[in-house]
Amino acid sequence: MVELLLKRYLWLIDTLKRGGEMTYDEIADRWCKSSVNDNGSKLSKRTFYNHCQAVARHFGIDIECRRGRGLNLYSITNPEAIEENSLTKWALDSFSLGELLLGNASIADKILLEDIPSGREWLEPILQALQNDRQIQIEYENFFGVRFTGKVCPLCVKLFKRRWYVLCEVGKDRKRIFSLDRVKKLAVTNNSFTYPRDFVPADYFRDVFGIVAGTGGNVENIVIRTYDELPGYLRSLPMHHSQREIKSNKDYTDFSLRLRPSFDFIQELLLHRDQLEVLSPQSLRDQIAAVILKMKNHYECRDE
Repeated sequence: MVELLLKRYLWLIDTLKRGGEMTYDEIADRWCKSSVNDNGSKLSKRTFYNHCQAVARHFGIDIECRRGRGLNLYSITNPEAIEENSLTKWALDSFSLGELLLGNASIADKILLEDIPSGREWLEPILQALQNDRQIQIEYENFFGVRFTGKVCPLCVKLFKRRWYVLCEVGKDRKRIFSLDRVKKLAVTNNSFTYPRDFVPADYFRDVFGIVAGTGGNVENIVIRTYDELPGYLRSLPMHHSQREIKSNKDYTDFSLRLRPSFDFIQELLLHRDQLEVLSPQSLRDQIAAVILKMKNHYECRDE
């Protein structure tokens, strides 16, 4: 029931976000054609008003009526509430995409999607623990066979490159991140903990690319030179929120970034192959060159 109501709330927000000012009849007509309305029910005015109140209560999004000459128009009066809340924006974007895809189920074989590896089943109990400040008992094994078993305090969850991660406090001033697809067992305990007041998840990951954070190292000013079609790709989808374009001509475009050059970031740089060159700092340029040389040696020294 809760899941059904949530879908209806998201549907109403999405409908008004895309439709702008709409009459009740227009909204009700959209509901009759929606894939969320799987039982063909009608949207009564009472239900509509209740949904408007619920949207304001749960999402902080206000739906108000502008009364005209015999025409009442409903709209979202504070659209900034969607943009300012990353969770609401992500949920709304996902819902909107999901409804679009379900509306085209007849051509499902022509719509190819990426799968998220197993581990999503652990997301619900982790969110429950975060909601109630409860420790979780976790049994974990990484790809090298190193095991971890114990009670930890969850601090936040993060989605990165199709994998869900949970950042936990595993000891005094010691944090560790776990990939959910490598969790063997997980349960919410009855042990409560005090969530650190000065900890802000977004700030913790602000100066890194990916999920490797809190491992030391300084924030550095990094300049990369990009070639071919990569400049356009990075303009449309920046590598990091600190990315700035500093120089461009017909041959290349230079971008600056300010972050810690972590393992994840180096992997991302190498992903772009010969279309990207690190200009500075020299230490990172040398590190990238060393990785490329090692790769070259793998191909030249392979035993038959």
